[in-house]
Amino acid sequence: MTKNLTLTQIRVLEALCRAGGVGAAARDLGVSQPTVSAQLRQIEDRYALRLFQREGHRLIPNAVSHALLPRMRAALALMSEIETTLDRTSTLEAGRLSIGYSTHQFVMPLLSDFITTYPGLRVEARSQATGDLLRLLHAGEVEAVFITISRPDPALHSLELRRERIILMARRDHPLSHGDPLGWDDIARLGLIRREPSSGTRMMFDAAAVAAGARVRHVLDLGSWESMRAAVIAGIGLGVAMEGEIDPDDPQVAAVPIRDPALEVGHYLACLPEMAGLAPVRAFFDLARAHLSKSTPAKL
Repeated sequence: MTKNLTLTQIRVLEALCRAGGVGAAARDLGVSQPTVSAQLRQIEDRYALRLFQREGHRLIPNAVSHALLPRMRAALALMSEIETTLDRTSTLEAGRLSIGYSTHQFVMPLLSDFITTYPGLRVEARSQATGDLLRLLHAGEVEAVFITISRPDPALHSLELRRERIILMARRDHPLSHGDPLGWDDIARLGLIRREPSSGTRMMFDAAAVAAGARVRHVLDLGSWESMRAAVIAGIGLGVAMEGEIDPDDPQVAAVPIRDPALEVGHYLACLPEMAGLAPVRAFFDLARAHLSKSTPAKL
């Protein structure tokens, strides 16, 4: 008996992982429940293994299914591109692209240009911290991400868009907003506001503080840049941010430099290597490179 999976069987497995049950997967695929059940039984019998844990009518993907899911989604996405290429000559007149970003200040100009260039593509964008975006990327839930990390991840296909200094965000009228760069001894006397633990900026700042032997005091952790800015304006403390996130002409907040060369991070556009050849992802990277060629080394 052949051990080659069919495209239909890959679609069934992906739908079962996503829907969590035979009935829901059948509705999603537009086929009958017996058809889905039969395909799953054939796959499991053929390979003499189980791909799901059964809990009543629920099917919970096991470790094998979880490991295969990103590859199945990549295979289905590639097949979808082949079909689109045949139908629409790969002009990106239709289709979708799902991306994630951690810093809207750096992303929106590029995203706006992409949507204008490819109006037929449906773009889905979600804002989350770097650590959360990497989990979504490896789970196959987004095709590309904008992340803040210290150096390129060799496991990803990535493009560095800019380098940024980590700074403190202060109220414009705060005495420190007009002074010299701060050392760690100065920072240890302040109350700091941070993003959530999965934030790339926070992880780099905390690592630099540990390396410097600094005991910093955190008064508040928040889940978005906008809420941190509001907390800074309210006088709760100084926020940990990237210099490029703060508009120099912002009338309410200002960047306070820190004297530590380790506090530099990169902002990258990244995807899984197997997704780099997809037409929407490739077009997104091409447009990002075009933006870079027209910008200064530090700005997208």
